[in-house]
Amino acid sequence: MTASHSAAALGALLDDAPAWLPPVDHWEVAREKDGTWIVQGQLSADGDTLTESAAYKALVPIVEQSGQALDDDGRLVSARFRHLDVPMSVWYLRPVLRWVVPEHCATCPTELGSPDVKFVRLGDGTRTAPVICLPCRDLMQAAWVTRICPAAAWDDHHWWFSLPDDGWKCTYCATVRTDPRDASTTTRAPRVEGGAQ
Repeated sequence: MTASHSAAALGALLDDAPAWLPPVDHWEVAREKDGTWIVQGQLSADGDTLTESAAYKALVPIVEQSGQALDDDGRLVSARFRHLDVPMSVWYLRPVLRWVVPEHCATCPTELGSPDVKFVRLGDGTRTAPVICLPCRDLMQAAWVTRICPAAAWDDHHWWFSLPDDGWKCTYCATVRTDPRDASTTTRAPRVEGGAQ
């Protein structure tokens, strides 16, 4: 099998394209790792951003025609078939979300570009959320768990989260109750400011 044989098979395929062949942006004749020639086509988005579900839907007719399962390595999804005994495939490349990492920590002058500097993105994980180094994150968390609970003056302002066995615990002051709405069900009293209970 040669590159010219593969190109001729592609020409024959395109001269009389079968109904099951989805729109393709471009075709290429390439050599695989094992040395065989293959014709590959990138699934067309038809001017829009192609979603993963739309890509799968477009590749299903190839799978049904060829009887071969979709190849999916987590990044590239491809449907393989043969035409005039030449291996062919149509593929979809999943987009990669690239994170923007600022030059410096959002709360200190630490440079974030060095491989030995660990950092985290705050908030909801969007591309624009602040990025801070781990030492700053640790300081923020230490301050968060030791500050006074807003419920110190108003009993209904605890920040409760569910514990598997103990009921409910306030994320600020570590008060534990079996019923968060009833102070009489307290099983662990609030932590005092500046120290652990």
